[in-house]
Amino acid sequence: MNLFELFIGLRYLKAKKSQGIISFNTVLSIVIVCLGVFIIIIVISVMNGFQSQIKDKILDVNSHITLTHYSIFKNKKIKNYDALTEKIRSVKGVKSANPNIEGQALFRFRENLLPVAIRGMGGAQEIPEDVKKFITEPEHEIKFSRRNEVFIGSEMAVNYGIKIGDRIELFVPKGRTTARTEMQSGKGDFKVIGFFKTGYYEYDTSLILMSLKSAQNLYEIGNSVTGIGAKVFDVYKADIIAKRIQETTDFNFQTLTAEERNQNFFYALRLEKLIMTVILFLVIVSALFTIMGTLVMVVSEKKRAIGILKSMGAKPGSIMTIFVLEGFFIGLIGSVIGVISGLAASINLEAIIEWIERTINSILSIYYSFSGSGVFEPVSIVPKHVYYLDTIPTQISPEFIVTISIITVFLSTVSAIFPSWHASRLQPVETIRYE
Repeated sequence: MNLFELFIGLRYLKAKKSQGIISFNTVLSIVIVCLGVFIIIIVISVMNGFQSQIKDKILDVNSHITLTHYSIFKNKKIKNYDALTEKIRSVKGVKSANPNIEGQALFRFRENLLPVAIRGMGGAQEIPEDVKKFITEPEHEIKFSRRNEVFIGSEMAVNYGIKIGDRIELFVPKGRTTARTEMQSGKGDFKVIGFFKTGYYEYDTSLILMSLKSAQNLYEIGNSVTGIGAKVFDVYKADIIAKRIQETTDFNFQTLTAEERNQNFFYALRLEKLIMTVILFLVIVSALFTIMGTLVMVVSEKKRAIGILKSMGAKPGSIMTIFVLEGFFIGLIGSVIGVISGLAASINLEAIIEWIERTINSILSIYYSFSGSGVFEPVSIVPKHVYYLDTIPTQISPEFIVTISIITVFLSTVSAIFPSWHASRLQPVETIRYE
């Protein structure tokens, strides 16, 4: 490529007054490319934000690494958990470790009956910080003062009208079930002494926290636990630290990271992001056909100019380069504008949505007041009770933005190859003769 080809390529982006349709199609191609990049950046930034917050909430509530017996010994409990917990705490990279009991139960309060998850950890003298930081009520003296006391999620309390001091019943399976024996159930009566809020709806509506001793009594498993949960300083090194813990315990137990325990959920999040990226990328693909059509029309309108250039000694490769450059410039301009506008919208997305909500609510309130259609309820584009997030999270990925921009410019350039090849094959005598 030389300055001659670059100069002609830039000139061909413009159109004469008599060829306004070419200029319009060029602008249309740039706009479509811009919209494709703009939409992809916003949607993927929001999806990254949502997924990041959901992962953070799951990792915050659950242990980063859980040590249990291997699956073939799933009915076997850990008896020497105190010594084992101290071993895990001594492993490099481990922030904290606490024995726990996790199980399923049926919860009953008045006429309400529903399945819940039980988590027993800590005791009267010490409640792990992993639990304490989520407790909202009571604000002082956060501890289990006696047996059969529980903390429940604030959402569960609101849904079923439970207050501090109320008593709930829990039914759990106990003992081992075989083909010849029926499942036995254990029952416990518990006093609600406080509420917690993790920020993750599933836990706040179906998780019950109790002391380790209360859980042992409820499930009748004696002085043993079902697992030991560990928090690490760097969650990105959880796999490495999990292997260290296994080595420390002589590989007698299995260690599972939070992502391995919730692998179906995390896989669904990754798959959803991939599908959305592919669907939105089709917007850019549609722009490529517009670019190709635009350049075909440019070649048709520039036949005379192409003939003159060839008669002056321009080689077919130079003619092809001129029109390939035009496709490159369309992709480049569209990508740059799309990236700038996409980043600006992603950074200020919450303010933009709030402005849209205010505008819609203002219009609807005026309509309701004049039409008398009833009581007006403000519209919320992102209802908090559905998404359970106080703000609209966005997380911008520079690597993704650079990648999508490069791919867009590359595909825009590729889409110009066929019209450019057609232009390079035009014969100068034939093109000038009919002009």
